[in-house]
Amino acid sequence: MTSHRQESIPVIVALSIAAVTLILCSRPLARGDGLAYFMWLDSIAGDGDMDLSNQARIFAHLNTYQVQWNEQTGQWVTVFPYGSALLLTPAYWLGHLVNRLGWLSVNSDYFIGLQGRPLAYSLFPMFAVNLYALGTVALAYLCARRYAPSFPAATSALFLFLGTPMLYYATIEPFTSHVPGAFLTALTLYLMLRWEANPHPLLAVAAGLAGGLATLSRWQMALTVWPLALLFLRRRAWGALALFTTGFCAVVWHLLYTWNWMFGRPLLLAHAGSGFLGWPRYIIPVLFSGGRGLFVWAPLTTLALIGLILLGRQDRILAISLGTAFLLQTLMNASIADWWAGWGFGMRRMTELYPVFVVGLAALLAWARPSWLRSGVWALSVAGLILSILLCLSHLNFVNTVQDRPQGDAAWVELRYQLVQSNFRITWQVFREHYGPWAWSRPGP
Repeated sequence: MTSHRQESIPVIVALSIAAVTLILCSRPLARGDGLAYFMWLDSIAGDGDMDLSNQARIFAHLNTYQVQWNEQTGQWVTVFPYGSALLLTPAYWLGHLVNRLGWLSVNSDYFIGLQGRPLAYSLFPMFAVNLYALGTVALAYLCARRYAPSFPAATSALFLFLGTPMLYYATIEPFTSHVPGAFLTALTLYLMLRWEANPHPLLAVAAGLAGGLATLSRWQMALTVWPLALLFLRRRAWGALALFTTGFCAVVWHLLYTWNWMFGRPLLLAHAGSGFLGWPRYIIPVLFSGGRGLFVWAPLTTLALIGLILLGRQDRILAISLGTAFLLQTLMNASIADWWAGWGFGMRRMTELYPVFVVGLAALLAWARPSWLRSGVWALSVAGLILSILLCLSHLNFVNTVQDRPQGDAAWVELRYQLVQSNFRITWQVFREHYGPWAWSRPGP
């Protein structure tokens, strides 16, 4: 019992640090792409339907690209998926109740002007995203715990939460679909590993349902969850694979159905018209660009991939599955015309790979046996974490104080600005004015 309690301490500490960070950094404001997902939430949870015509009217003063009129089908349409709205619906209902009771009437005109709805409608869904982020950390830890001791597994989960876009999209931009997608991806992986230990049919169905919901949140997540089917194939568990497929299809059919009535075709592989998806010619920028490159903005992911290679010694099939998921996501993002994902932080479209990276980094930290090697790996991990946090702070400072480049710039440009042209006193002022509980009543544009 004492040993079990001691093993629980690292993950409790990790979750506590993550929870405090979430509260201190959160921003209850839907904007940019997040506004599109917020409009879905308003329609599904508020109107009880998926007809966006009401939202096109309510959010008309804000809608620039989020929802568009389709002349061919006579529908208000959007390319943004709606799965995350399903996860946030109870939080929206709670916000609606609180708003009706008048318990949170804070700068209503201000929030309506910026996001179309009063504060309560975004504050409680923001809290829900925070909880999903904590759930993702916990699930990723449980997955990594199968291949590493408690301390490296918890450290990996915390470091990659703070050192990847997970933190940014759980707090600064909570209304995108990245955190719900990461949560559902982690849940799928966790259920698959549980099935490995106990091949119960219900676990296979549940994993398929979770993978389907992940795809409903971000359709490219199908490329992450399906490589996990190799875990069924290595046991030749055809029945379990059929159950997984049934669960997946039981959810995903509705995405195809929705695309069909909105756009007139069940498969939507273009964005806002055409020219969105092509050959994967942007692999180098996706991974190494100073603008948004994964390894530049989240250097811990490099160590995580090394860990996946080492994981092959323990579980070759799982290492291949997770490595394939990473490869497919890289190819997909390298095929997209705006591979940098517009206004964002880091390679945000690979945020959902968080549980994959956690397993990899935990395997690396556990593998380093000689003291000199262990010290080197841990030093690199801490250095990668510090660099990512510094990049995050520099980005927040840059986008709020450099008026002609509100979308941000290359990593080294923002770092130079932070360390040479600006300072941390200004960064703290920016932070107090826009992020955290002290700014919830007026978080800025």
